Amino acid sequence: MSNTIKIKRSSVAGKSPTTSQLSLGELAVNTTDGKVFIKKEVSGASSIIEVGKASGPIIQSQQVIDEDFALDSGYNGLSVGPVEVANSVTVEVPQNAIWHIL
Repeated sequence: MSNTIKIKRSSVAGKSPTTSQLSLGELAVNTTDGKVFIKKEVSGASSIIEVGKASGPIIQSQQVIDEDFALDSGYNGLSVGPVEVANSVTVEVPQNAIWHIL
């Protein structure tokens, strides 16, 4: 007997889940945009990331960072500016890491 596994999904273009809508490690998909999202947590800060965002002919970069974000240890970050960090939002860059805004 087979089981059907359903993940959270939306068919509303441009919609992505919030940290309160997903459990840690849970997947969500936007069936209109063809995007997959996952909730992650670093140093107590939860965020939603788009899986495979860097694929395709153009790499996209958010213009406004509106949720706390922490680079993973051992990684550098790259954003295309201008980039605005919203009030009361923090971007954590680990020691020996670099976040470049071009």
